[in-house]
Amino acid sequence: MTQDDIYGSDEQRALLRRGRALFDILGQDPRYTYYGRTVGLATGAVRDLDHLTALARVQGNAAIALVPEAEVAALHDGLTARNLVPIAYSRWDGGAASLAAAKAIVRDLPLPAGLTMTRIDADTPSTVLASLADMALGSGVLPLAGEVLRGLLNPAVCLVAQDGEGKVVSCGASAGFAHPDHPVPGRQAYWGMLATDTAWRGRKLALILGAHAMLSMSRNHGIEAFFTGVEPGNTPSEGVCTRLMFARSVAVILGCADPRSLRSGRMTK
Repeated sequence: MTQDDIYGSDEQRALLRRGRALFDILGQDPRYTYYGRTVGLATGAVRDLDHLTALARVQGNAAIALVPEAEVAALHDGLTARNLVPIAYSRWDGGAASLAAAKAIVRDLPLPAGLTMTRIDADTPSTVLASLADMALGSGVLPLAGEVLRGLLNPAVCLVAQDGEGKVVSCGASAGFAHPDHPVPGRQAYWGMLATDTAWRGRKLALILGAHAMLSMSRNHGIEAFFTGVEPGNTPSEGVCTRLMFARSVAVILGCADPRSLRSGRMTK
């Protein structure tokens, strides 16, 4: 992995490097997750407070991907008492119905004229990743580590829409998340990293690229279950999830940041 494969502020780049290094140590343990940002816990509850705290201290940010709703308040209070900054995301899950919806979207909604869809891979020039990063970061979305975007580390797909000059104006991605031996999310992929340049919003680009990304993960990697996290009140993201037949889970994704490493208190939008 090179310096050019990681984007964001100095704090964000340092966080991604720590997450990638920790994945080398913990990546074969089914308890842990990694999708190109930081290492987290696949499932957890109040009993995992110390574990989550340690992961956040080491990396600057960490999350539990599936927390029972009844456990969220106690975990939130425990993290706050340790001077960490918790943030809860609604968890949305997609499966067979989502793939069927994606097929319909791909059939009925082509990209607008003048745009070309490209999959990021090992041969993609760094200039394209840099353009992706500029657009995504401008929307508050932190790109995954380049190894994941290129499909070199996890089963993953990252798609971008480029204009006639090669500028990236929208993106969407999906990536393997948990160890395949984990009994709960082991065959489920992260889906998201949806962002669109302000000049191109309102043309359903995130929906189109998101649908293509899901279908590509199913076709190329045999993955047919997906999840994403949405901050409550993010109506556009909720709308995309609903259109793709994702269902809001009774569980929650609970993340936390160490403000000594990540002064903003959050890793991404």
